[in-house]
Amino acid sequence: MKNLILKNLKFIFIFIFSSFISIIVIKNNPYLWILFFMVILGIVIFENPNIGFYIIIFSVFFSDWFMQLGLIPPQMTLLPEVILLILIIKVGNLRAKDKIFIPTPIDLPILLFIFWAILSTLFNAQKIETTIIAFRYDLKYIIMFVLLINLNPNERFFKRMIRIFIVLLLVQVPVALVKMKIYGQGESAIGTYAVHGGVPSTILPLIAISIFLGFFLFEKPRFRYIFLSLCFVLFSIIGGKRAFPFFGTLLFLFLFWQTGKRNFAKVSFVAPFLMVGFLASVYFVPSLNPTFKDPHYLLDYSSSYSTAHSSETGKAVGRTSALVTAFEIAKENPSNFLLGFGPGSLAPSHFKEYESDIRKSLPISYGKSQWVTMSLEYGWVGALLYLWLFIPLFRINQRFFQITNDKYWKSISFGYKGILFAYLLGFFYAVIFRDDLLSFIFWFFAATIYCMEKRKNLKVEELQWNPEK
Repeated sequence: MKNLILKNLKFIFIFIFSSFISIIVIKNNPYLWILFFMVILGIVIFENPNIGFYIIIFSVFFSDWFMQLGLIPPQMTLLPEVILLILIIKVGNLRAKDKIFIPTPIDLPILLFIFWAILSTLFNAQKIETTIIAFRYDLKYIIMFVLLINLNPNERFFKRMIRIFIVLLLVQVPVALVKMKIYGQGESAIGTYAVHGGVPSTILPLIAISIFLGFFLFEKPRFRYIFLSLCFVLFSIIGGKRAFPFFGTLLFLFLFWQTGKRNFAKVSFVAPFLMVGFLASVYFVPSLNPTFKDPHYLLDYSSSYSTAHSSETGKAVGRTSALVTAFEIAKENPSNFLLGFGPGSLAPSHFKEYESDIRKSLPISYGKSQWVTMSLEYGWVGALLYLWLFIPLFRINQRFFQITNDKYWKSISFGYKGILFAYLLGFFYAVIFRDDLLSFIFWFFAATIYCMEKRKNLKVEELQWNPEK
């Protein structure tokens, strides 16, 4: 009887919570079906959290594109946030019973980062809503990382999620080919994650190459993994991504260094295929093609592009010029350098009244990277604290790579080495962690590696909610 009462109270609570969230979401655009959708979703996810993560992975791959096409209302892009709120309650409920909260290796840098963000907010007398907007971008999938670790799903769940991810990753290539037929080569010929442009067109091929090379080296040396890697070289060519040949070469050299002597023959076999692919990506991208006729062109082009300023506004329009401009702003006074202009001061929002005026007046038009954005918002200290997250994640992955004898997980761990390196490059290339798709990929694989590494060492028991146990 007591259990029945508790279960009914739980459903009532989820109903009220989901209704409240959905009313907030639809306040300015009342699609009534969202109300019913959120209520049902809340009940289902509370009973089976796996479903929440399945929905999130499809959402990050499709929701922005569907919203830009007008197939779904803009509020539906907030679906991951709603799901994570429900999962926070679920984890809180589980951990209140166990009276144990599983710590993570990034707890210290994240707590210091949040503390510094609060200092920056107070010093700049910034609206608390603007800081919340920044936290939504910068901490959302870190929260997912912590939730996954504390839910501690079984190995089957992680393998299923990785299979779904690889399938969705492969879908991007034919979608890009179809879009190229319609729009031609360039920023509109991309995957399912947007209608136009998008940093993922550069980073996704690096992720794919890392994972498929991992499978080739540590599972089975099948030619299909080389073929699939080359498909993503084609994907970058279709999108006209100028940075890919450079990043791709650096990634391969890093992975070559990480393979060790035992796999030297295998990686040497792959090398010519990828090098030809990288050369092709220079030849077939129109803005890089003249390099074959004039070797000095690439240096001149890179120099003029990266140090350019708009003739109309005088604002920086290249990645190097944005980096230089950000440094000049930071050194104007110690507060800019240490604390920045406040979290979220450069971030866009669905709620325009909470956007900062600094975003409009900033002398950078194009070329902001994660480093530029965070150093201007949080100061250099805040940006370095966020960058610190790479260190414990790399150590955990390295330890897992060394202790596991499972070919599948060794392949995934090797792939995550490449992902870490690609995102480290990306940190100074684009605002990668404020892109839902890229941020989800990074933190999902981080949680997967940590959970599997912890299970290998401590044999942690799976929680009762997992229906696949």
